[in-house]
Amino acid sequence: MLVVLLLAALHIAAMVIFEKLTPFQGLWLTLTTMTTVGYGDYSAESVPGRISTIVLVFLGGIWIAFQSAATFFEHRMERRERMREGRWRWNMDGHILLLNPPSRQAPAYLARLVREFRASHRFRQVPVQIVSSDFPDGLPDELGEMSVIHFSGEAWEDGSLRAANAAEADVIVVLAADDVDPSTDGRTLDIVDRLRTIGAKGRILAECVDDANRPRFKRFGADVIVRPMRGYPEMIVRALAAPGAEAILEDMFTSRGDEVWRYDVAVSGCTWGELASTLISANIGVPIAYRGSGENRMRINPESATVVDADKLFVLVREGNARPDAEIAMLLKPICAKLKTQE
Repeated sequence: MLVVLLLAALHIAAMVIFEKLTPFQGLWLTLTTMTTVGYGDYSAESVPGRISTIVLVFLGGIWIAFQSAATFFEHRMERRERMREGRWRWNMDGHILLLNPPSRQAPAYLARLVREFRASHRFRQVPVQIVSSDFPDGLPDELGEMSVIHFSGEAWEDGSLRAANAAEADVIVVLAADDVDPSTDGRTLDIVDRLRTIGAKGRILAECVDDANRPRFKRFGADVIVRPMRGYPEMIVRALAAPGAEAILEDMFTSRGDEVWRYDVAVSGCTWGELASTLISANIGVPIAYRGSGENRMRINPESATVVDADKLFVLVREGNARPDAEIAMLLKPICAKLKTQE
């Protein structure tokens, strides 16, 4: 713009000097010539005036147009390259921010985690951004195809967190670099503390390797704390979509506390609702699934009116509260016989 203004000013002066036009007439002629309107009411008649028009408007205008186009396309290419390499600040708001990817098989794990977010009704349309220095040449195709973006930096650097608009993220997931090394909790705690220090308002989920560190994670500002389970990224999404679900899932995955117990009993003729009511009333546990008799298919959480024909029951029982199969069969026998009689 400065060069255009300079060329216009020089051409106006040339028209005033060589063509004896007033400054306003010179401005009018310059503008109509530069915009190629060319009304013809004024024109350069003298040789110096015409040379000035050729040099300042025609050649100068072509040069400006070329330089403008070159600058524009260069900017577009640089912008696209910066985006691809993670050097672009996106100024996102209300997004999912994934920090500190695992040290092993990070691309595969992140892809699975993002797919779980995309499969969730709560997070299906929420954009995802990753902060990591592991992808200086761009994200793997699998992540790029899911419209994931990234910023190339370290999650323990305040500058990287600000560049990723961590303060405006809706959900922040701080992963553990190593899922079995308790020393990684120190780095995770540091990241959580930095997030709260810069004013992160979103829900923070942090992976904690050593259960003894969970109270410290809470004090540092983590809203949800889960044990790293690299084979089950669903744990993270469930914990965010339904806070508290992570405690149930972790309890089921361990040998302490409640556990899923399989009873090899044949059940036929009763409804799932009556079966569940009987087992819960007898303080046996909560039935969650059964395997259909004669078929290799699991039926998980069926409707209460479903008539059960099973050879195996799966029940959530308290630790040490499992009963013998024969006891369960005797307990369920009356309701099955009752329904058969009604039929």
